[in-house]
Amino acid sequence: MGSITSNIGQFNNKKFVIVHGYTASPAKNWFPWLKAELESLGALVNVPEMPEPLSPNPQKWQQHLIDLPIDIDKNTILIGHSLGCVTVLRFLEQLAVQGKKVGGYILVSGFDSELETLPELKSHTPNKLNYAALIGIADERVSIISTNDEIVSPQSSKVLAESLQTQVIMEEQAGHFLDREGYVEFPTILSVIKNRF
Repeated sequence: MGSITSNIGQFNNKKFVIVHGYTASPAKNWFPWLKAELESLGALVNVPEMPEPLSPNPQKWQQHLIDLPIDIDKNTILIGHSLGCVTVLRFLEQLAVQGKKVGGYILVSGFDSELETLPELKSHTPNKLNYAALIGIADERVSIISTNDEIVSPQSSKVLAESLQTQVIMEEQAGHFLDREGYVEFPTILSVIKNRF
């Protein structure tokens, strides 16, 4: 059986939530491509349009995820990019308190502390995350980090990865994984999903 046919329906029972970052939208970067790829494998994919991405409010972003028409459970994988990472993690903290589990999460250019490059986002990182709860909520945890990210320093992403005990994948010279840097497709993340989830 060829590899293409064997992958059809691979994710029939899986749900993915892809959360974009600051100034982005579901139509930007690699989000439309990944959505189409995952849907072709049978997954249900939700890429929410986060409110006011040019001046994001952390409470509004949390509420938007809470209001999603999707049942978050052990078949759900959450993917965050940049500001979307800490947004996903804060959301998962609340679920962990309720004793829920998810299938896993993938953090692309993640951070959870104030960035020198983006001081306007400091309201999203007022206090430390509950790392123990975030480790406990998902067995599969992956961080994808670019070696030359000038927006979120690779060091910030590595510190977060260490705190969450995620698998770390370093992508060479990927910038901030933006469409203007060539990231309209993102084979690495698709490969990770196929192999781990």
